[in-house]
Amino acid sequence: MTPHDAWRSWDWQPLTVGGLVAVAWAYGRGVRSLWDRRPGRGVRRWQAVCFFAGLVWLFVALVSPLHAMSGSLLSAHMAQHLLLIAVAPPLLVLGAPALVIGAALPESWRTTGRRMGRWRVLRSLGRAFGNPVASWLLALVALWGWHAPSLYQAAVRHEWVHALEHITFVATALLFWWTALQPTGVRRLARGLDVLYVFTGSFQGAALGFLFAFASAPLYPVYSATAPAWGLTAIQDQQLAGVIMWLPSGLIYLVAAGWLFLQWLQAIERATRRLEGRGAAVEPASASGFEPVAE
Repeated sequence: MTPHDAWRSWDWQPLTVGGLVAVAWAYGRGVRSLWDRRPGRGVRRWQAVCFFAGLVWLFVALVSPLHAMSGSLLSAHMAQHLLLIAVAPPLLVLGAPALVIGAALPESWRTTGRRMGRWRVLRSLGRAFGNPVASWLLALVALWGWHAPSLYQAAVRHEWVHALEHITFVATALLFWWTALQPTGVRRLARGLDVLYVFTGSFQGAALGFLFAFASAPLYPVYSATAPAWGLTAIQDQQLAGVIMWLPSGLIYLVAAGWLFLQWLQAIERATRRLEGRGAAVEPASASGFEPVAE
């Protein structure tokens, strides 16, 4: 692929495009069902906007010319991974998709889902994968495992391996961000710890970006033959990829950690007000002008 071919290289895979359209339709149907009684019921407008924005970024990563460019440039591939790990997943999670898409399903399906949710095996799996340590480590293993030279170059050369790589990234990223943001249900991660969870998660991409930016030789020889068509040497392409994985990725995680920190402070403030309200409700009788009589 050359720069002249870029804007003609859209990847209209029926499975990818059909999946995105189906999810958008189901989410829109769920929002309409929830908002029939009152706009904003169940999910707020900004959350719905976040979810559709996440789908747009998935479209950019998987269908736009960026997908084709990832076979010729490591920097384009890292930009694609950034969208699949740090941009689209948190936006999708903020949209509370389980709640909204669940509202779009027939009642019989929801009943079956609730019954299946009580199965011991599924509950055990849910607890295992919902554990914050497990979700953090799975994201780490997926990121570094797929960037091992042998697996990475296999993904560049074979489309089915590339697809498996993307599925792994999106699945582990959704699990990571769901644990951190938890838009619905009982929180598995206490306020304050979620800040630490996301902040330490930022080191995963930053360390990989640092490795790319300061490596003295190309880590993936597959790009040595394709990067020059874009006016870059393989090592320059790799350095640019390192900057993409280091700075924008780190900024996204820091912004998310800062937002969670503000949520933590607001939760503390609400708890303090509740305690103050309870204290005012149980003031001693003397506050009403009646003194206890001493014997």
